[in-house]
Amino acid sequence: MAKKEQAPEHKKYSQRLAELEKRSAAARQRQLKKKPPKAYIGNQIRGIKVKRYLFNGERVIKLVLLFTVILLLMLYIISPWSKIDQLTVTGNNDLTVKQVEKETKIYPGRFIWGVYLERQKITREAKLNNPQIKDLQITLEGPQAMKIVVKENALLGTAVLNNDTYAVLANGHLQRSRVATNGTAYKRFDGHKTALEKTASQIGKLKPAVRNGISSVNYQPTKEYPDRLIIYMRDGNTVYADINTVGDKMAYYPGIAASMKEKGVIDLQVGAYSYRYGSHDK
Repeated sequence: MAKKEQAPEHKKYSQRLAELEKRSAAARQRQLKKKPPKAYIGNQIRGIKVKRYLFNGERVIKLVLLFTVILLLMLYIISPWSKIDQLTVTGNNDLTVKQVEKETKIYPGRFIWGVYLERQKITREAKLNNPQIKDLQITLEGPQAMKIVVKENALLGTAVLNNDTYAVLANGHLQRSRVATNGTAYKRFDGHKTALEKTASQIGKLKPAVRNGISSVNYQPTKEYPDRLIIYMRDGNTVYADINTVGDKMAYYPGIAASMKEKGVIDLQVGAYSYRYGSHDK
């Protein structure tokens, strides 16, 4: 009796087990369909390796090129091809080319890149060594060519102070000089160096056309006019001026001189008026 009861149960269990195995097989089949074939995965791996080799190759080539360029640059820097072969100096009027080369220490045969990289230092030292140099512009014109553009503090003339001769510059500086120039003579400033420097900075403001027309500048103070200058012009006129304002008022000189019928005196100390020589009517 017991065996008869177990038979249906066993049959049900077998059927249930068969159904579970069938489902498991179907699930494995679906999973296999989702996975790519092993051959495809292998192709992907080979593709990745090829790309990696190419990438590494590009990196090696770039590094080789970089070091090659650096090596060539270093060889160029120490080679004769990097030396100055052509030097052009412009903008200088009172200074000679040799003087500019001496003050800047720039000359043919010197390494061009050393000069270019130190151009600011060279300019600063040149201005300190020679007050005539107001500014410098140092530029490259080619692999072996360099250009120096000079901006000068104009040379106004000469003055003698305590038996020493000085070049008078447009910025008010005085530079010791062994010889007197043919420019304007600054007289009677002995013992009045500060007055001379102030006068020079004022005269330096004038346009060259007016400045070059001055023959001499004399410091002749009076009790009434303690800063008086007497300026003798090359055209025959005489100008009375004040140290503090001569740079501004002398700008009107050409117009005043043109309106004068005869040579005479132009007084710019207070206001501006003129009268002929020998006239008592001022």
